[in-house]
Amino acid sequence: MQKVFDDIKDMLKANFPLLYFTTSEYSRATQKLRTIAFAEGYKFNTWDCVDGLQVHVIDQNKRLKEVKKHPSHSETQGFAEVLNYIRNGLIINEQNSEQEIFVLEDFHKYFHEDAVIVYLRKLSNELKFFNKHIILLSPFYKLPDEIEKYVTVVNIPLPDKNDLKIRLNYVLDKNQKINEDLEKYVIDAALGLTDTEADLAFRLAKQKVGFESKEAIRIISNEKEQIIKKSGILDYYQVNEDLDKNVGGLDNLKNWLKQRNKAFERKAQEFGLKEPKGILLLGVPGCGKSLTAKCVATEWKQPLLRLDIGKVFQAEVGSSENNIRMAIATAEAVAPCVLWIDEIEKGLNTGGGEKDGGTNSRVFSTILTWMQEKTKPVFIVATANNISDLPPELLRKGRFDEIFFVDLPTPQERENIFKIHLSKYRQTSITDFKLLAEKSKFFNGAEIEEAVKEAMFLSYVENPNTNQISLKNLLDAIEPITPLSQTMKKKIDALRDWASSRKVRLASNIQNNEQMVLTDEEKEENERIKQTGLTKREREEDIF
Repeated sequence: MQKVFDDIKDMLKANFPLLYFTTSEYSRATQKLRTIAFAEGYKFNTWDCVDGLQVHVIDQNKRLKEVKKHPSHSETQGFAEVLNYIRNGLIINEQNSEQEIFVLEDFHKYFHEDAVIVYLRKLSNELKFFNKHIILLSPFYKLPDEIEKYVTVVNIPLPDKNDLKIRLNYVLDKNQKINEDLEKYVIDAALGLTDTEADLAFRLAKQKVGFESKEAIRIISNEKEQIIKKSGILDYYQVNEDLDKNVGGLDNLKNWLKQRNKAFERKAQEFGLKEPKGILLLGVPGCGKSLTAKCVATEWKQPLLRLDIGKVFQAEVGSSENNIRMAIATAEAVAPCVLWIDEIEKGLNTGGGEKDGGTNSRVFSTILTWMQEKTKPVFIVATANNISDLPPELLRKGRFDEIFFVDLPTPQERENIFKIHLSKYRQTSITDFKLLAEKSKFFNGAEIEEAVKEAMFLSYVENPNTNQISLKNLLDAIEPITPLSQTMKKKIDALRDWASSRKVRLASNIQNNEQMVLTDEEKEENERIKQTGLTKREREEDIF
């Protein structure tokens, strides 16, 4: 942040005539510029369409004394008049030889006027000889082609950690101390907010819980929701999912996440630890990959963003590439955060480039490059069900810290999942979890959850006055369910075989060696495929 204003100071000394600042924080940018101007001996003026031309008066300590109407205020109300005053009154007629800065707000609204274009082009050649500078403030980049080469564009960054620390100290009560580690988390939570937004977030956290509680971090992070909503591409998720209480099993993955959480501590960064980049969760559908993404955000007390690939792609040429860049910029603005990309293989399939003009490939390339080179603490949790659709460049080291395989739950994990969902509905009468785990063999977590919900319905229909389900209700609910691992047996077996042969790191601490028993009909079908090389459907189609 300071480097940007040091560069601006050098530009002013080098007599850069026209500067264009992109920032939504006009007050903060003006304050920083005024500090530079007073320190370097510049007369400082501002103009907007409401207050007109005003001069900022310096006191003997080189601080702001007052802001008052400029002597030429009455004749510089309009946008053309103020440019005419600067060019004709100060330069051509040489009424004022002082070094001056003129900050003009929202001047991009007048670029459609031919006179503005010509004035600015002429001023760019003349101002540098009189040590006068025009600085245009705008919330976004918008320059006509006619003056693009005459103007120097500077992007004013959002407040950095030092700026936010100053703001936090301003909000704290006099002589109030805050724990150093908690202070770091609070400041990290505010990164991506403007100075005004951070000030309001700090005040809200102070009012609700104070700065002695870690709950302040969550309150400040939640204020970032407004930034996400305005982006239109990323979705903000309000989550309160506990990693231990909501995810059954997956102990290796849980331990890994809890260890990496340490990287955000102040001492860890002083030690030299880098924030983790992300993980890829491959595996059987319904086994907790998306739930884990939600739990990571809660565990790390960071906002959870979901990248909706469908919103990225637009029909207009170039829009898709701009959308993904905007999504990345938004995620970095609110960092540290967790970015969830669900079913990444469907959204980033690079096949068929001739049909979409290569748009998909360009979007995919932008994401890959960012994942490799990003420096902001945006932790990516990508999930995938079909490994064959993932391009190899996504799987290489450097994109993700680790790739985990989420398999069907083991018997012990199925017991844990039953306990989690039963406790969610305050069901405490069930004790024989081993029988439930046996009867739900090859079930995924989602199917176990549905079995518990179905048991609740069966129990209520049987006796509306009871508030506890029975073991029989659960067994009756399990009985008619055909698990996905059976209906999609070939695909899921192939996925599990791939994970086993590639020695991918398991999310569970115990490998699930349960194998589906083939029926006689399935054994015969497999034998025919070996002999003919054709599936049943392919053999039937071959008749025609």
